[in-house]
Amino acid sequence: MSRSTWPRQVRWVIGLALVGTVLGAAGDLGAESWGGLTPGETLRGGVESLYGRPSRERPLVEEGRTVLEWTYSGERAPRGVERMVINFGLASGAAFNPDVLRSIVLYPKPHVFSMLSISHGWGPPDAVGTEEATGRPSFHYRTKGLLIIFDKTGSWAEMLLFAPKQPAGGA
Repeated sequence: MSRSTWPRQVRWVIGLALVGTVLGAAGDLGAESWGGLTPGETLRGGVESLYGRPSRERPLVEEGRTVLEWTYSGERAPRGVERMVINFGLASGAAFNPDVLRSIVLYPKPHVFSMLSISHGWGPPDAVGTEEATGRPSFHYRTKGLLIIFDKTGSWAEMLLFAPKQPAGGA
């Protein structure tokens, strides 16, 4: 191997390893979990122990209840993600727990989650849609608790929303 071809081959191997890592993580974690966080199960203290304090914290009032929204952006966001937004506060029957993680929204950097890697990682979606106003395609994995919005071309994910799993066949 000559010195002139070595850097190109090293870059190719690193790129292949990165693709394998993304695909492996998607397959191992399942849609209901992301980066050690599981909507409907993880508590606020668990989020803080994994990711530290957020870049921004704000209270929101939803259905008469105050809930928290934590945003991790820039250097505080997970690798490959521009921004991660965590929402707390989950009702289960008559009980409401303000410390339970309700949803995770990831805004990945362009081309991090391609349509191909998502299809390989999570399989076929329960539903496919197109946003009427923008023409952006979406995949909905209801039974896994995942909604993915793609860029207008459908090549890569612009947003991934993780929420508690929903029963099959529901509204």
